Amino acid sequence: MSRRHGRSHAGSAEGPGAPGQRSPGRVTLLDLSDETGFKPLSDVTEADDSVRIRLELPGVPTASVQVRVRGDCVEVSGEKLPDFPQGEASYLCLERIFGRFRRVFEVVGAVNLSQVSARLRDGILEVSIPKVRERRGRERSIPVTEG
Repeated sequence: MSRRHGRSHAGSAEGPGAPGQRSPGRVTLLDLSDETGFKPLSDVTEADDSVRIRLELPGVPTASVQVRVRGDCVEVSGEKLPDFPQGEASYLCLERIFGRFRRVFEVVGAVNLSQVSARLRDGILEVSIPKVRERRGRERSIPVTEG
């Protein structure tokens, strides 16, 4: 948990064994999800060309999943419905979780949020966020207009 935000880091520029160290060009990803209800488990990986968020969504149909980009955030939401019709019988044991879910990941770094793609296969949703080459240190002229 981040003490400053009260949120967990789904992935960060701080890799295991490198506390407090940031590498240039790395992406920081904060999990801004609600802490209540059904929360699909996720893994976040970073490669040279992309950041990938994988969420476990077994039994959730593709039509029930929405992926949105809002500002610097990637939001995954949907609903996992019970596969047993209500009223036919009573549960003796209910361990699986059903209901609405929402995961929000803030992506900070050199990524192209206009090119995000998502694929649901075998109960795993993979959201791919392509990286862009960092432009830090490049010089460019900014035109000044009159008026």
